[in-house]
Amino acid sequence: MICGLLLFKLTFKMKLSHGLISCLLGLIVVLPISFIEYFLPSLPQSMFSPVVYTLIKSILIYGFAEELLKMSSLFALPHKNYTVFQFLMISFLMGLSLGCFETAVYFFDHMQLANTKGAQLLYSQISLRIATSDIIHTCCAGLSGLFVLTCRKDSGLNQKISHKFSYFIIAVLLHGIYDFFAGFSTGLKWFSLAVVLMAVVECRLKYISLTSVEEQ
Repeated sequence: MICGLLLFKLTFKMKLSHGLISCLLGLIVVLPISFIEYFLPSLPQSMFSPVVYTLIKSILIYGFAEELLKMSSLFALPHKNYTVFQFLMISFLMGLSLGCFETAVYFFDHMQLANTKGAQLLYSQISLRIATSDIIHTCCAGLSGLFVLTCRKDSGLNQKISHKFSYFIIAVLLHGIYDFFAGFSTGLKWFSLAVVLMAVVECRLKYISLTSVEEQ
């Protein structure tokens, strides 16, 4: 996160105060996300098969709920005189900050579980999660940031409502499907890498699409 903040300041020549605001927002959003993950009542599992139940839970809780909180906080980010690229970078930084804090919580929680149960399979799952979680949070925050930017009246980015919401919907689906696969301790967990790659590519494509609108 510190490296991201330095890169934000030195490479993109943006205000350090804006970067600090992004990092602070990431820390703040971790609190309600942790509450949702650990204290929200579970869905009635008897209505679905275990796999379908896990997928629905991943998309609704880890995908929709987390991305909604993340997207809402992005409206507090400074945006005046920022290009699409600059706002994307500040959104990335917020997502990276959130990912770092959430990964720390996940690490201590699941390492304790793995040590208690002696579950060796959990160690590879934890390692994979640590290596990829920050990336998926960063990319999904970028997509939500592009959505926020299109919603601002002073951005000059006029798009159809369906196009605007596609940024957020894709972020929700990618985040939810990533958590679905990352939650497995079997070989299925490696599919989360493919989802991370899809998130990177999708973020790039949506950015190119939006910059073409900005140039018109």
